[in-house]
Amino acid sequence: MTKTFTESEVTITTLESHIRDSGLVPHEVQLDGIWMRSPKGLGFRISIIENQKFIRFSTYLPLNRQVPIDQKHELARRLNENVFLPVFTLDHDGDLAIMYVLPYEHGLIAGNFVAVVNRFGPMLEYVVQTFGEGLIDFGTRSS
Repeated sequence: MTKTFTESEVTITTLESHIRDSGLVPHEVQLDGIWMRSPKGLGFRISIIENQKFIRFSTYLPLNRQVPIDQKHELARRLNENVFLPVFTLDHDGDLAIMYVLPYEHGLIAGNFVAVVNRFGPMLEYVVQTFGEGLIDFGTRSS
């Protein structure tokens, strides 16, 4: 039988427990979120938007400050057209914000949740490897 969580069972504690039961280890867990790492170390956060009944997977990738804003917008547009799962936008600092929301209104299928957990990190690695050259900058940041 498929494991499901009722709407009221969806909490950080429940999600953390299910992640661990699925053989994964969170990087950090706090009351407001679970931090995970991709196989190559890219971090992302899992949080709950309770009033709208969504689980949010999110992170950002730092973009090269020397790159013009129109090139950054073009990157976000290309990613939205070519990468399945999240939405890509620019944040207030001109970095690449990445977010996916999974609804849990009326319940959550546990396997679907873990499938997104397992796909989000490798998707980030794909974005960095395929689209990041000259744009994504993990170096020391200065204003």
